[in-house]
Amino acid sequence: AIYVENTITLDGSLVKDLPRWGIEFAMPRSMSHYSFLARGPHENYADRQISAHIGVYEEIVPECPATYVVPQEQGNRMGLNWLFFSKLRLEENSQSEKVTLSAKKNIDDVVSGKQGLLLLPTSNHPEFSVSRCTDTQLFRARHINELEPSKDSIFVCIDAAQRGLGTGSCGPQTLPEYQINDDTEGNTCKLSFWIKPIGFGDE
Repeated sequence: AIYVENTITLDGSLVKDLPRWGIEFAMPRSMSHYSFLARGPHENYADRQISAHIGVYEEIVPECPATYVVPQEQGNRMGLNWLFFSKLRLEENSQSEKVTLSAKKNIDDVVSGKQGLLLLPTSNHPEFSVSRCTDTQLFRARHINELEPSKDSIFVCIDAAQRGLGTGSCGPQTLPEYQINDDTEGNTCKLSFWIKPIGFGDE
């Protein structure tokens, strides 16, 4: 198992407002099926989460993000308790990429008989998203046809905090309590989790 710990301090004299506090890492494409205990099934954010309920959900990472007209950050889920990536089985290749409520209600049932990686947060309940595009790719693309999803990797974002919706570009600005600045969490946050291999023999 691997233990990951990050302490992030925001210097307000350099950055006044951040989109997120967290990390992004890549995983092999073979781990395209994932299950999670968090808010769902639809994307949710600090200022839009009342309709998203805690549950065990599962999805196959879409080949291309179900993006908005202008590509942008998407697919965030709050209140992460655990996240399990597993290899696609033959019968799962034909499954829909839509997020569904899993019939399996506990982590033991989810991981039973599978090979994969289990992510267990140890710092509160972070937020997360999974995509075949990086945040940088989404930010730079002005149109959907400019996106180039990875054929080899999937990208996972684990965040201690993420800015609420809205940028003021076509509506009201994000409310102050949902912005990330040097007042957030006393300007320092900790993000930590375990990554544990499952079903690979000696673990």
